[in-house]
Amino acid sequence: MRILFWLSIGLDRRTPSEHLLTAMIEALYKRGHTVHILQKDTGGEIDGLYPKLENLGVTTTKIPMTAVAHGNLVSRYLSDLSYVKKCDEWIKKNRNYDRVFLQSSNVAGFQMWVLKKRMKTVRTVFNVQDMFPENAVYSGKIKKNSLPYIFFSRTQKYAYDKAAEIITISEDIKTELESNGVNGSKIKVVYNWSYQDKTFERSLSMDSDIRKLLPQNKFNVVYAGNIGVMQNVEVVIEAARKSEDPDVLFHIFGDGAYKQKLIEKASDLNNVNFWPMQPVDKAPALYACADVNIIPLAQNIYRTALPSKTATCMAVHTPLILCIGTESLFAQRVKRETNCPIVDCSDDKSLRRAIEKIKSKEIVCHTEEFFLDNMEMSVNSMVYAKSIEADVTAN
Repeated sequence: MRILFWLSIGLDRRTPSEHLLTAMIEALYKRGHTVHILQKDTGGEIDGLYPKLENLGVTTTKIPMTAVAHGNLVSRYLSDLSYVKKCDEWIKKNRNYDRVFLQSSNVAGFQMWVLKKRMKTVRTVFNVQDMFPENAVYSGKIKKNSLPYIFFSRTQKYAYDKAAEIITISEDIKTELESNGVNGSKIKVVYNWSYQDKTFERSLSMDSDIRKLLPQNKFNVVYAGNIGVMQNVEVVIEAARKSEDPDVLFHIFGDGAYKQKLIEKASDLNNVNFWPMQPVDKAPALYACADVNIIPLAQNIYRTALPSKTATCMAVHTPLILCIGTESLFAQRVKRETNCPIVDCSDDKSLRRAIEKIKSKEIVCHTEEFFLDNMEMSVNSMVYAKSIEADVTAN
């Protein structure tokens, strides 16, 4: 089969989802299919496709676009609409595909309209990595039931209704989709994976580059990722403020709209360090060198998203605290099966106590089996491949 991957991003810049897309495409090629990628080109530093994709023979079409600030919802939405329009012109002349994989997108309804206009009978699988506009509601960017919300919600609902199958990444997002009227029988939950099938070698915890930042004679609490409104990294700062243990250091790796605000908030603390985001290939070593990794999210964001780093944190033999909300179905399952603590997203006191209990060995986490049972790259990427190729009549 000839399969079109219609991305909402450009692979000209490094992205947290590149290993996910690569593994999906590798799985499709193992099953005898070919892939063409339709993507943005915003003038990033990467000229071609990733080497693994080029070696497979993957082809691509790049649509020139201007990069837009991630935090500007209106500008991003208008830019994405422009992208869809340009893609429509290309698809009109290039319709010879058997299947379409539609990446998570804020303008998926318009993309689905184009697909149903140009390729009416082609099966489309829609991958919901984060759920719009609900994520904008929970992060305070728009109000529930406002005119913008109603518009965004109805257009996204069209994509959900017309997709032959929806693959999402947590039970929480599936529940949120169902609460918005999406047919649960067409939703499949497939957890994101890390960079390899097996857990990482314990020797990664001695990585010389990362150890220059995380001293072995301290207990290192690590957050790594975007620093924005949806992450609520502020709870880590507040836990550091309440910490009375001089051996505990808090490290925040990454960049984002709220980084400067956090630096100012932590300016009077001597137990907090800020570092630039590390190269993607250093991510496993960074999480392995930590004594505990923190994954925080703002209130209710767990209903619409789950950070892609979760699988890697599970695979490095290091304790993990999910500071995303105790009502999260995913977090509850993790706690049940790994003994990793879960705390509410703004509960800095409980976060501090969980850190103390992990340091004292009162809490011992066992994440490896959960990772191997639920997050193996070869297994989960093959689920995507089989769903995309499935011989089922599109809606």
